[in-house]
Amino acid sequence: MSRIVADIVDAYLFRKIHARVQFLLLLRRPDAPLGNTWQAVHDKMAPDETALDAAERAVRAATGVTPTHAYSADFINQVYDHTRDAVVLAPVFAFAAPPRASIDLGAEFTDYAWCEREEAIARLLWSGQRWAVRHIDEVIGHGGPDAEFYRLR
Repeated sequence: MSRIVADIVDAYLFRKIHARVQFLLLLRRPDAPLGNTWQAVHDKMAPDETALDAAERAVRAATGVTPTHAYSADFINQVYDHTRDAVVLAPVFAFAAPPRASIDLGAEFTDYAWCEREEAIARLLWSGQRWAVRHIDEVIGHGGPDAEFYRLR
């Protein structure tokens, strides 16, 4: 019987430039799992970490960016991991980046792109990733009272 585990996090780094929301997507190394695909930030949680702390750590490690704000994206991504015969639940977070943040790619990635909503959706593989981008763009990315409801830090 498959197990249900919750040991990874998904994080989307976004910035606002001239009233437009852009998402940072990272291109995975060809020899990495899911090589040559565009991704947000995903990582495993350490046993002593909260999901939010794990997501923020992962963003810093993958991009070199220290986020200005952290939000719950109000979504749990779910995937089936055949290598573990497990349904994996991943809380999704959104992190605001300074508009001119310098990117320092982690070792798993070869390139990055700041993409507006439709371009980001077109580059991402999984429906949960595309849903997260739409939700963050609509509710969190532009700020305001609705975004503040989701703000964690």
